[in-house]
Amino acid sequence: MSVLCVVPVYLRTPSDLDVLARCLVSLWATAPDAADVLIVDDGSPEPALVEQLAAIAAELGQQLHVKPENEGFSRTVNVGLQRALEQSRDAVLVNADIEFVEPHWLEHLLARTDADGRPAAVVGARLLYPNGCLQHAGVFFSLRARSWWHRYQYGPADLPEALEPTVCPVTAALQLIRHETLVAVGLYDEEFRMAYEDVDYCLRVFAAGLHCVYEPAAVAVHGEQVFRGRANPRIERWQAEGAARLVDKWRHADFSAFVPEVL
Repeated sequence: MSVLCVVPVYLRTPSDLDVLARCLVSLWATAPDAADVLIVDDGSPEPALVEQLAAIAAELGQQLHVKPENEGFSRTVNVGLQRALEQSRDAVLVNADIEFVEPHWLEHLLARTDADGRPAAVVGARLLYPNGCLQHAGVFFSLRARSWWHRYQYGPADLPEALEPTVCPVTAALQLIRHETLVAVGLYDEEFRMAYEDVDYCLRVFAAGLHCVYEPAAVAVHGEQVFRGRANPRIERWQAEGAARLVDKWRHADFSAFVPEVL
């Protein structure tokens, strides 16, 4: 069966809908036959925008699931991941501020193998800012900051180090999760409401003896912080709680495999 692309959304302004529409149209244009699209609205506060979204989804042949209340990222994407699990399908998480500018990104994700030659359990893409600089090339653990961050962020898109597939955690902004991974590892941890849920999932994948792999051949533009950048007290609280939960869950883990060498 085709891959299920899960697009979580939370609409507050007409510009949010414009950004989302570019995502959905580019998704439709670059993977029309290989993927079904499920848009999951996380209790958006503007019903009129959700109505317009429903019309866009219908025109593009995409599905829309509207949740009654705002619960955060993990609980929203899990609506789609649960469906993929039940239907024995691979899933791809797609942030609403992703825009696909090259074809074959999905084929590259699906073709990615891990260090043992198996289909990689989770695969991430090379994401660029609208100005062409790198936004994401996998995730590393900083010993100095004692936190996780994007590899080579703000570097040039063709940085040689960013053009090599790498075994490491990858962002949920554009993330393939195999059906077999959903069976073995489960869904996202719903106690993460906003922030670090993707790092946690990747660490769970590694703990299960599987691999997450960054695949640079899969490329998209990511307008990072288009939605999360307009924080409010609830989002700020969720982000702080997510950071604290990650530390609490993995305080005894060995992250040395994800610390880059200093030459």
